[in-house]
Amino acid sequence: MNAKQGIKRINWFLAVIAALSLIKIWMVQGLVIYPIPAAACDDALMADWALNIAGGKWTGPFNNYIFMKEVGFAIYLAVLHRLHLSYITGTTLLYIAGCMILLYGISHVVQRKWLLCVIYTVTLFHPIMTAVETGQRVYRNGFAVTLLLWLFGSLLNLYFEIREESFRRNCIWAVLAAGSLGFLWETKSDTIWILPFTLVILAVAAGILIKNRKEARPFPKLILLCMPFLGILFFSKTIDLLNTIAYGDTGIPYYGPAMGILTGVESENPIENVSLPRETLQRLYELSPTLASAKDEIEDAMDRYDEADTHPKDGNVEDGWIGWALLRGFDGAGCYKDCRTANKFFENVYEELHEAAEQGELKLAKRSFSDAYHIADGKERKELLSAIGQCFQYVAGHQYLFSDICSLEGDDIAGSQRFELLTRNHAYYGMFDTDYYCVGWAAFPQYDLKELKVYIEDAEGHQFVHLDFEESPDVKEKYPQAEGAEKCRYVAEWDGGGKENTDFFLVAYEKEQQVVKARITQTGLADVSEEECVGSIDGFFQQGGQQMIRQEAQKAADRCNIVYNIYHFFCPILALAGAAAYAVFTVLSVLEWRKRQYDTVNLWLIITGIGLSLLILFLGVAVTHLEKCPAISYMYLSAAYPMLNLAAMLSLAGCAAVVMRLVQKKETGMAFQ
Repeated sequence: MNAKQGIKRINWFLAVIAALSLIKIWMVQGLVIYPIPAAACDDALMADWALNIAGGKWTGPFNNYIFMKEVGFAIYLAVLHRLHLSYITGTTLLYIAGCMILLYGISHVVQRKWLLCVIYTVTLFHPIMTAVETGQRVYRNGFAVTLLLWLFGSLLNLYFEIREESFRRNCIWAVLAAGSLGFLWETKSDTIWILPFTLVILAVAAGILIKNRKEARPFPKLILLCMPFLGILFFSKTIDLLNTIAYGDTGIPYYGPAMGILTGVESENPIENVSLPRETLQRLYELSPTLASAKDEIEDAMDRYDEADTHPKDGNVEDGWIGWALLRGFDGAGCYKDCRTANKFFENVYEELHEAAEQGELKLAKRSFSDAYHIADGKERKELLSAIGQCFQYVAGHQYLFSDICSLEGDDIAGSQRFELLTRNHAYYGMFDTDYYCVGWAAFPQYDLKELKVYIEDAEGHQFVHLDFEESPDVKEKYPQAEGAEKCRYVAEWDGGGKENTDFFLVAYEKEQQVVKARITQTGLADVSEEECVGSIDGFFQQGGQQMIRQEAQKAADRCNIVYNIYHFFCPILALAGAAAYAVFTVLSVLEWRKRQYDTVNLWLIITGIGLSLLILFLGVAVTHLEKCPAISYMYLSAAYPMLNLAAMLSLAGCAAVVMRLVQKKETGMAFQ
């Protein structure tokens, strides 16, 4: 009878977990992606790499962004694309699996099934995985949260089962921990914040094995405890090997020293968060002929990035953007033909400026550890503590984690359909009122575009719109021999004349004579006439299709935002209650430990480990926020949200359990008396 009751209880629990998981999958159906093709060193870079990886070309041709970002997310996108899984659904499924692994790990210290269901629900439906900048945006932050759950859950299961369970079962958790940590390491550069927790939990597990070495041979399992760190080594070396095969090297050795000296010159008129003021850069041109050879391109790039930082058009580029500005300038000057050329350029810049520093022509700023971490004096330490507190308040507050229909406009239109192709998810283009909208460029190598009249027509020759062309220096750079390439971009809107038509053509006339005709498709222009048309369709949309996408996207966003509003209301209360409960739980646990009662040790260690890891993350974000660029946002803090809620729930559960145990002991003692 007891066995049957246990089976029923387990079946009830699994049914709830399955139902919640299905609701989560349903909730995100119809949610649109938020592509940002203009983000050349972020979203667009990952999309380019992913498409190249999916095509078997590794990360594509060598350029200034190679080696500058971790490639893990691009690999993930490529795998999803090859598996024909949509990005949002695929990531949701992976996140559900991570929640289950984490829940199983927590079940070793939380036995009550109803409480496990609560923990699973709060973690599963967290709006960080559906928010615009993390769930809908095609970038790495949401994926990193998923990998973190896999890592954390695998580590807990390995810790709790390393003694009792079989070696084969321990291998599964060790491999999962190694894979998730290694992949996370190659996805986000700030993964170091989770290493202290990883090291401590594995070290404690190793200590337990060694202490009980007489019961079983500990050596094979000790090797398993090293595997998570071997995962970092394996993934790093594999990517280094692929880079060596594709580009001849694993990086550009002199890049770091050169950039360090460029941004490390002591300025006569220092500016906050500006390591390379414009006036200092002018002096460096005089001291480094190699740097001066790229002056025009660097100045143009500095002007562009000056408009993007937190103080636009002040003449300087702040630290959060300066590296990308310099890279753009160096690339424009032709320094990134290959690894050797790029490294030689940086080597020359470094040696020339280093020699100038030795001769006293420039002075390098001495930046200590305390300077780098904003703790040089009392004022800075106070600012740092304040910023850490802001990070906690920001995460606890759960603000801005809403979903949206993400209507794309302007520069975000061109290239967005490439994201749709890659992710197998729709984006929404809601900027037009006509039946059709087309944006792209077209050039005709055999003709002078100024002498042509270009229309969009249907198969019967009905003309819908005459194209007016705009400046296009990017096209001229790519096709220097094509006539009219310097002014060949267009935006066209037209109605279908009351009938639905899917076949449209771009047709060019010279003196009323048709000379070129090309079919407009979702992927580009297809020549119909003998004469060639060089061009691209950056976006071709039908009003009817866009309205259907909008309706589904709005429904999905509304569903997600109902959940978000619940979290936004309750989670600040949960965070504060969790902090108070942790303090009480710690005191009560210490009292129990003094009586040699260690029931709460593991739970307290888990909560404390989460808290200390979050403190390290908050510290890193706070330093970046104070020293480089604004960083207190849910993108950079994305991993903290589910972990903070988990720590709060475990603190409340642990505190309640100890209090109930003390009450029961008191009642039992009174009854005995």
